[in-house]
Amino acid sequence: MPIINAPSDTPLVIDTDIFSHLRNRQKYVEENIRNHFSNTKQFPAITAITVFEAISNEQADIFRQRINELIQKHQVLSLNQRASEIAAFIFPRLSKSNRHKHWRDMFIISIALAHNFGLATQNKRDAEL
Repeated sequence: MPIINAPSDTPLVIDTDIFSHLRNRQKYVEENIRNHFSNTKQFPAITAITVFEAISNEQADIFRQRINELIQKHQVLSLNQRASEIAAFIFPRLSKSNRHKHWRDMFIISIALAHNFGLATQNKRDAEL
């Protein structure tokens, strides 16, 4: 699980892709989260955007119990005024074609930055936003 600009003791937000892998009990994610927990004594957070994506996904009904367990286990960070201001700064700098594709990623990144969290993602494009 690549960590973008986050020393090992920095609190992390996991993006939706990592959350989905955690929901599916992917060993590499579980191992990385255990390692992170041993360094910080806290589980990574998730954002309200990830909660939205997880429960509105077409497979949400199949995984409803697991999704709810994970949401209860992880701190959920909200879209607050600071995150909105960061997103408003980023949004006009995205190409028009990327605005539609990456708006959720932009909000996840903005929320992480606003709350002083690092970001755990597999998506190189998230680092480039």
